[in-house]
Amino acid sequence: MRQNYNILLQQILKKQPHNTRYMTIVQHDDGPQLDLPPNTIIYGACAGTIPLPLIYEDVTERLSKQPSKKKDILASFVGTYTTHPLREEMVKALDKKQDIVCHGKQTWSAHVPEDAASAFIELTVRSKFCLAPRGYGRSSFRFFEAIQLNTIPVYIWDDVEWLPYKDQVDYSSFSVSIHQRNIPQLYDILASISDEKYDSMMDSLKKIKHVFTLDYMCAYLVYNS
Repeated sequence: MRQNYNILLQQILKKQPHNTRYMTIVQHDDGPQLDLPPNTIIYGACAGTIPLPLIYEDVTERLSKQPSKKKDILASFVGTYTTHPLREEMVKALDKKQDIVCHGKQTWSAHVPEDAASAFIELTVRSKFCLAPRGYGRSSFRFFEAIQLNTIPVYIWDDVEWLPYKDQVDYSSFSVSIHQRNIPQLYDILASISDEKYDSMMDSLKKIKHVFTLDYMCAYLVYNS
């Protein structure tokens, strides 16, 4: 239907005043798939003009209401490791580290089996850090899910550090963000974070987690538009 949608969009645009400004919101990894006017502001979860968090509404509160557990795992990853080369590089770099748990699969699917979802939640709440490398898109649902689960997210990126609200949020206070070139040092980076520093990061995470909700995102869009 993409071609038909594009025809419809162009018909509508022709009826607008020449100086009309446009904005759109997109979650798709590749950004908008239609021919937009050159002056369009694109709020995107993985591509566009202004980053947005890659989130969904936790309607059942399955993430936000998880009971806390002892953090007996340094870091964990549950997901597909073939959606981007840096994921494979990350898994290889952390292989055989006893305090790292990686449950990876080779084939991506939109359907997440219940046992995989449960494993992700169980491992994440037991982990000090949740590994959230970019996948096919620049962002990762896992980064923001980790925040809801009160676990420090670790974002790994390559071309663009696609994190939202940078003008309002100090990510270094509650997360770890590294470039792909630093993957070989990833284990040492995490292991070197002291208990005092970690506790401070957790305090900051709990204070900022409300920012990564749909309510806040909608308010942000209204204010900035």
